[in-house]
Amino acid sequence: MWNQRSVDTFLGLPFNIASYGMLLSLLADEVNMIPEELIGNLGDTHLYSNHIEQAGRQLQNEPKPHLPKLKLTNVDILNGEFDYEILHYHSHDKISAPISN
Repeated sequence: MWNQRSVDTFLGLPFNIASYGMLLSLLADEVNMIPEELIGNLGDTHLYSNHIEQAGRQLQNEPKPHLPKLKLTNVDILNGEFDYEILHYHSHDKISAPISN
């Protein structure tokens, strides 16, 4: 479980999920366990007004039939070294949005 004070839902949250998912997988690999759940406790969760159109386009995308798989090898978490491969990843077209300030 990770706690986050504030999150930009359209641009930031996908990166946060991927980052904490990788960390969970690395920690699980280090202690010979299988990662099961990634839980985020999100505080100020917001969608900026200049991302509404892009979020609407993203919501129109049909989910892919299969989730990608993460394959870790050569994990040396204490030295911050590892190799990874993302298998069966198929994305939708890119949706660009400006960074809000």
